[in-house]
Amino acid sequence: MEQIPEGEYSVIIPGKSLNELSKIIGDSSSPVHIVMTNQQVLIKTSSVSFYSRLIEGIYPDTSRLIPNEFNTNVTIDGKALFQAIDRSSLVAREERNNIVRFTSLEGNVVEISSSSAEIGKVEEEIQTTLIEGEELKTSFSAKYMMDALKAVGGQDVMVKFTGSMRPFIINSVHDDAVLQLIVPVRT
Repeated sequence: MEQIPEGEYSVIIPGKSLNELSKIIGDSSSPVHIVMTNQQVLIKTSSVSFYSRLIEGIYPDTSRLIPNEFNTNVTIDGKALFQAIDRSSLVAREERNNIVRFTSLEGNVVEISSSSAEIGKVEEEIQTTLIEGEELKTSFSAKYMMDALKAVGGQDVMVKFTGSMRPFIINSVHDDAVLQLIVPVRT
């Protein structure tokens, strides 16, 4: 394996590889050594040597996708939101796209809802800590939203919207290091 000279590099490692690596090394605190070639990366700890192919190309500039200004900000218990979306998705799963609707209501309340022609409709209201800005009604993939909420943890989250059909972001109220971007779905 011919090594690339030391320095700063930008590479794309497949997400599946990183997920597998995270399962293998877990929460280990031992040092990690990374060796790269033009097509592969070797990630080495004291007990594991993990090889992965690199994806060719340049990673897209995602900073343009992340909105800077927001029309509606919702601060809510992430665990309560996750559970409501999970329950609503049980009905939505019967449809082919598993779409859940999110509606801001008066009195710092949001409504999570979904419907299925065969099963019926579910609507659940959740009290929020705060809703600032314009009223909002949007729809999104229950799976993607639940994955995003898992990533920020079961704590208070801020969901920031620029409009009903524009991408929105989710991050923790206590730690803004993790940011999740969700693209709404037209219904």
